[in-house]
Amino acid sequence: MKHKTACLLGVLLCALMACQTTGILRGSSQEQAFRELYVQKPFYTAMFIHPYRYNEDYLIDLTGSMAELETEIPRAPVAVPLGSPITIVGLDDKHVLAHITGHTRLFRIRLHTQLGTLDDVAKELALVLSKEPPLQFVRPEIRAFVERQEITRGTTRHEVSMSLGLPDKTTSVPGATGTIEELTYFDRRVHVFLDNGTVTNWQQF
Repeated sequence: MKHKTACLLGVLLCALMACQTTGILRGSSQEQAFRELYVQKPFYTAMFIHPYRYNEDYLIDLTGSMAELETEIPRAPVAVPLGSPITIVGLDDKHVLAHITGHTRLFRIRLHTQLGTLDDVAKELALVLSKEPPLQFVRPEIRAFVERQEITRGTTRHEVSMSLGLPDKTTSVPGATGTIEELTYFDRRVHVFLDNGTVTNWQQF
């Protein structure tokens, strides 16, 4: 009887553990699928990365929560060029964890997704990860600007992130032809203006 009870408790414990999640993904099956597709697989950075400090690690914030703060949050003294080798090493409750070649500290990627699916996570990570060197996918007329970490009129929002990284602050208002955005980069001291997803102007400050 004791043996049967112990076996039953063991089964229940295993079932309970199988239902646990990291907080990012919905269940253990989603997490396992994530690990099979991402962990220890070769990728390249799909944008220029200038991370925030995060205790002893670095933070890549895809949620925009850092940009929404009223005060200017300092970036770490680290710049990761577009196309740098990056390896996903795991998950915690709030972040995808990564190592980038040439850097000893851990990079934490903060996502919008909470209790989501693998597809949800994949869509966000596509901003940061590329299976192929990403410069080859840039339009020929823009490629030289991206290589120099510069922008020009007609640059798309995605190409801006490839050149300059994620902005420190974003503001959006409705415009006559779509959405007008202002991207602020404190470290570069520049405001970038986009109309309907395309750069129209920029201003140093």
